[in-house]
This record gives sequence, structure tokens and C-alpha cells, in this order.
Amino acid sequence: MKMKSQSSRQYRGERLQALTVRQARFIDAIAGRILPATDAPGAVEAGAVFYIDRALAGPYPHLLSRYTRGLRALDKHAKRQFGASFEKLGDEQQDSALGDLESGKIAELPNGEAFFELLRTHVLEGVFGEPSYGGNKDMIGWKLVGFPGQQWGYPETYINKAVDLPPITWEGLPKKPGQS
Repeated sequence: MKMKSQSSRQYRGERLQALTVRQARFIDAIAGRILPATDAPGAVEAGAVFYIDRALAGPYPHLLSRYTRGLRALDKHAKRQFGASFEKLGDEQQDSALGDLESGKIAELPNGEAFFELLRTHVLEGVFGEPSYGGNKDMIGWKLVGFPGQQWGYPETYINKAVDLPPITWEGLPKKPGQS
């Protein structure tokens, strides 16, 4: 059996750990409909697909086959309904196919609504989670909601006020006083 080279598992400049390039493109297309870019960046720009890839390679390897089956069924449904692969459909057709998935109307995928919820949850985790887990690139999600990230404390009480601190990750935190 011939092994794929490392470069064949590159997607948007990053090495994939669990997903194939096609699966990554597919998940990006789905993420772009779940949280699309508007005047602000969306799930694609935040790199939600890379969070999902790392999660499937790390703490959730048991979900990889579920993703594989679910994506395959959604793509089959898109081809049957619209005559093209999901990622090649227009926004309205993708939304329609995802609506069918969310409401459990895809016959090839029993319990499709649970798969949709899993996808949606992982996309949102990839947008708003700690960037060290692979998503939330440049802290896009945190900036969208005004979350200041990991802080040791706040210089003032932020009760009923917006926190006006730039977000930082736990990796960017300065050492605690007295910590070496």
C-alpha cells in the first residue's frame, strides 16, 4: 500500500492530522454556511476546520468514522437533489441541503439531525475556543464577541461594562507575579 506524502495532506497551508483534503474542503463549505463571513470574518476565516481536524486526531478519534459517513451521505444527497457535490453548490442550495440534514430528512444518514448538531457544535468551538486547539485564528471569534481571552486578572471591575482589553491566549500571558 502506498502512503500519502506529507504535502498531500496540506490544506490552506496547514498539515491535516485526521481529515483528508476533500473532507477539509467539505467541512469548510459547511462551516461557511453555519457562521458565514459578513462584514466580520466567519468560521472559515477563523479556521474552524483546523480545530475539527485536531479534535478528530486527538480527543475525538472515535468520531472520525461518524464524520466520514455523515459527509458522504450529505454529499450523496446534494448530488441527488442538485446534481453537484455539496461544496460546488450555491449558498441557497447548501443551506437547503444542510436544512435537510438538520431536520433528519437524509435517508442515507439515520439520526442526521444529531450529526448536524455535532458539526454545528464543533464549528462554533472552532470559532470561539482557545486558539491553541487549532481554530479561532488570530482570535477572530473572541474579537467578534469582545472576549478578552486569558487574563490573570482585570485592572478594574467589569460589572455591566464591556471589557476593553485586547484578547490574548494562555500562551501569550505574562508570568504571574512571583512565578519563574
